[in-house]
Amino acid sequence: MYWILQLGGWFAWMLNEAVVYTNQYGWHWAWLYASLANISLAIFLTHQYKNIIKVNSWQDLPLFSMLRNHFIILCLMAACLVGLNLPIDQYLLGENFEVQLSPFIITQYLFNFMKPLAIWMLIYFFFQYSKKQLAMEREKNQLERAIQETEGKVLRAQMNPHFVFNALNSIRALITEDPAKAKKGINQLSKLLRSSLLTERKKTISIAEELDTILDYLNLEKIRYEERLAWKIEVPKEISQAQIPPMLLQTLVENAIKHGIAHSSKEGLIQIKGEIASEMIHLQVINPGHLKTKGESTGIGLLNSQNRLQLLFGETAHIDLKPLDKNHVLASVTIPYISETLA
Repeated sequence: MYWILQLGGWFAWMLNEAVVYTNQYGWHWAWLYASLANISLAIFLTHQYKNIIKVNSWQDLPLFSMLRNHFIILCLMAACLVGLNLPIDQYLLGENFEVQLSPFIITQYLFNFMKPLAIWMLIYFFFQYSKKQLAMEREKNQLERAIQETEGKVLRAQMNPHFVFNALNSIRALITEDPAKAKKGINQLSKLLRSSLLTERKKTISIAEELDTILDYLNLEKIRYEERLAWKIEVPKEISQAQIPPMLLQTLVENAIKHGIAHSSKEGLIQIKGEIASEMIHLQVINPGHLKTKGESTGIGLLNSQNRLQLLFGETAHIDLKPLDKNHVLASVTIPYISETLA
């Protein structure tokens, strides 16, 4: 592209000059040879100029130094073209060359050649600036994606140990009380771990897959809490393939048990609901209990889930935790509807 523009641009300029001379003095084959000489010299000068600024990194100089250097080069290139064209004009025009050489005429020649050279420099700098900005934007996007990917992996890596730790606590409580139930719990945990390992490398999974994991988790916790734990899932089939981060809902259910069911001696119902509205998925987990007061920690689960949502879906996705009434807490998730897995 560079050489196409070089040849095309200077050919167009010299064609214009040849037409002007032909209209004023008539056609001569010498105009063609003079034009070829000018095109060759202009391409040679501008190409050397390009190499000079590239080797010396003039684009990184302070503004005044950069403008000064470019102006000096512009004058030198124009002087070279004047040095070629003054003798050519004197030779080809003969007695028609009535202009007496003087500093004013030489300056006029100089400015005439500075105009196309300056235009060339501006076009070249425009393309170089655009190319540099595009490269910087590409590098910035690549860096942001790399950072997001790293953060996502860290968050996912934090989630699995967090989940396993809580599941082991449930089983540990049964080892002395009911070894048979503890054994059943270990089987449930191994099933959960297999499911977790399969989804660890994915950024998103379907709601249906997430609900399967939740059912395994609830069955595991049912061993510990028995009749104190019950659940109800109301998620329509039309959103079952919508994509969410792995263990997002499971984290909310885990918190519902930890901060609701575990602190109650009565039977507690965990409700999981889902709906779609305006291309947004709305998921809810409702549990009995009271919202912790400000300053009390709810663990890394919700914080990590919020961060993962931000990395994957941006500001449109969020998690809210608030009292539903005086005896229930509502955790809600809002994310864009996406049906294809994010790799």
